[in-house]
Amino acid sequence: MGLDDEIREIGERLRDAPDRVAETIANMAGRVSDKAAGPAFALMRKRKPIISTDAVTIVSLHEDVTEVLGDPERFTAGLYGPKMEAVTGAFILGVDDTPLYRHDHAAMDRAVRAEDLPALAEQTYGAARELVQAARADAGEIDTVSGLAEPVLDRVITSYFGTPGPDTATQIRWARNVFWELFINVNNLAETRERALANAAQWRPHLDGLIARRKAQIEAGEDVPDDVLTRLLRFQDEGEPNFRDISIRHNILGNITGWIPTISNAFPRAIDELLEREDELEGAQQAARSGDRELVSRYIFEASRFNPQNFALLRLCPQETVIAAGTDRETTVKAGSTVFAGTLSAMFDERAIDAPYEFRVDRPWSDYMLFGHGLHTCYGQQIVRHQLPALAAALLEGPRIRRARGGDGKLDWEGPFPSGLSVRFEDD
Repeated sequence: MGLDDEIREIGERLRDAPDRVAETIANMAGRVSDKAAGPAFALMRKRKPIISTDAVTIVSLHEDVTEVLGDPERFTAGLYGPKMEAVTGAFILGVDDTPLYRHDHAAMDRAVRAEDLPALAEQTYGAARELVQAARADAGEIDTVSGLAEPVLDRVITSYFGTPGPDTATQIRWARNVFWELFINVNNLAETRERALANAAQWRPHLDGLIARRKAQIEAGEDVPDDVLTRLLRFQDEGEPNFRDISIRHNILGNITGWIPTISNAFPRAIDELLEREDELEGAQQAARSGDRELVSRYIFEASRFNPQNFALLRLCPQETVIAAGTDRETTVKAGSTVFAGTLSAMFDERAIDAPYEFRVDRPWSDYMLFGHGLHTCYGQQIVRHQLPALAAALLEGPRIRRARGGDGKLDWEGPFPSGLSVRFEDD
């Protein structure tokens, strides 16, 4: 069934059997393009903004998505926690508002410092610029995924965290497959779970070895880099509770898992969107050429709004509750339900977003729900807001880019992740 047929079917279900549409939209999770959920959500917003069955509830309006994501007591992150325990170990993205969450979040904030972000952006830009210039001189084109985003991210993260993988390809694979299981494997496919468990079983001892080696260097009084690993280990000397070696490993593994796939996923999607929009691409390139990183950022995140890396965030409803109480869409959610908070839909809700279908670079940041909302707003949001425009600036500051010829110029996929999108440089 093609996408157009699927959207028609969703429309018919909304008219004749609206509860069945929940299953249809839920099954879109983890597919090739989350952008495909947009038309389905548009129909929901118009005809039935909340759809609820005994097992699944989907909310499409900005107000309701904000309600769900902003209330971690009624709508918890409990769906992620058990998977993280099995794969990465306890990590803040899967923990609700508990002493563990507050402690680990504060400790990581001390290690991943806000003042580091401009330097991270410049490291990203410098590494990306080297690759772009080499590609222009060599083949005249570059793959924005395997030739740009992934090697740059691995290089910067290796330096910043102090925890390199065995090689770039291995660390990228580990992070991607673990991310797939934790955040995308909605239907709990055994193959996806087993792959993530196998990769994590390799990654954990690799990190343990790096941690032990660095710890021994510190204890021996050797000079060590001031990276995240060193900072976390020094917390132990300060008597920081709950930061034993295994806790450090959990948090590093979790951070890298969230970091690499997020940016390597978002970047080619945004570039793909700009390539579809000639005027906007030209505007983004002019901004990059003039060194206006802020304007580049606005183009990239607006492109991401149209082509985000996920269409919804999941929450667990442990006790029966009501969404949109007192409105004509008031809906009871059953205990134990999975709630799909439609972040893609929220960013196109005419009730909350001005001219949502226009591509605009003057939007307030509050129009974007690319990083979620509330307690579990993406921990790495500020990192992404620095790194993603830096990657884009390095690609866009030169000559006009076009899609590479043939299949290489189309966004390719490995499961739910972009695996390739090549662009060519139109040098004079």
